[in-house]
Amino acid sequence: MTARVVGSLFITATAAGVVSAATQGTTRGLMVFLMAVAIAFIAPTLFPILKQHGEGLAMGYVVARTLEVVFLMSAVAPLANLQIDELWGHTSAIYFCVSVVLLNSLLFRSKLVPRWISVWALIAVVPYLAGAVLVLLDVLSQTQAGALFVPLAINEMVLAVWLLAKGIRTSSGRA
Repeated sequence: MTARVVGSLFITATAAGVVSAATQGTTRGLMVFLMAVAIAFIAPTLFPILKQHGEGLAMGYVVARTLEVVFLMSAVAPLANLQIDELWGHTSAIYFCVSVVLLNSLLFRSKLVPRWISVWALIAVVPYLAGAVLVLLDVLSQTQAGALFVPLAINEMVLAVWLLAKGIRTSSGRA
């Protein structure tokens, strides 16, 4: 059950993020809000399972996702306007990358999902982080950096589908 909830949250967050990138104004602000809500529930939902395999890393994952959401929500300007401040949005991407490393280190170590998914994420987070930093420093535009984000985005969807279809391996079966 936990795996299905988390898989659904990953898909919701990604879909809302894609829609927010393609829209403006109120719709964009609402999609960022929906994405933030989905992200906010992923780490606490996974925490009881992850802490069995490294409580410090699991708590770090919760903190990184929380900071990601805080910066993401800071990107939504006054509710009357719902404009996205790119600086805050891209800062949240840095915390997202930290959370990817923490989560996939735990997933790799614990074998809760196949290791190839975790290895893929740990490799794909490098260009994602580079793209986020380059956009933050105004070296690349969001559009130019987009290709750097794709491998990790696909990985996250593969993880989500895996969680929905196969679940998480636990000592007592599947979660």
